[in-house]
Amino acid sequence: MARSQPILFEDVFDVVDKDPDGKKFDSVSRFICHSDLYEMDLHIDLNTELFPLQVRSLHYTTLLLLVKLTLRNDKFSLVLAWTLNLDATPGSEKYDAEFPAISGRRTLMDNYDYVMYGKVFKYKDNNMKVEVYISFGGLLMKLAGDPAKLEPIEVDSNIYLLLKKL
Repeated sequence: MARSQPILFEDVFDVVDKDPDGKKFDSVSRFICHSDLYEMDLHIDLNTELFPLQVRSLHYTTLLLLVKLTLRNDKFSLVLAWTLNLDATPGSEKYDAEFPAISGRRTLMDNYDYVMYGKVFKYKDNNMKVEVYISFGGLLMKLAGDPAKLEPIEVDSNIYLLLKKL
């Protein structure tokens, strides 16, 4: 199917939790995030040395009262794209000496802080909500929400994830 735009999905997420099941690896954390625009839920593994995110909460305890003040958590823009080319032309699936980092050509990567390449391996339809599962070389992502917003994402397709802190 010919596509006129490189971007399949775009939204802004707030970090809600970090490593809810405990830390498994030194430089990787699992983040639980939520978006207000499309009401999406996101579980994502990220290399925290390359793209650090935080959940900031402050606990204050007195003898009579436990108060939890939550400060503004990190927020980031997430894009899923089928190509990095701004003109929506397909990229090469093999080594390409014209790759943007080598050739200096502008791409979607120029506007983001963190980019991963992966494969959609599961699409689960739960009536009013769908879950899309993507593996980025072992770093996993689950995006859940409105089927209409996630419809362009297909199982077994290669996909780019682009993130930028806000």
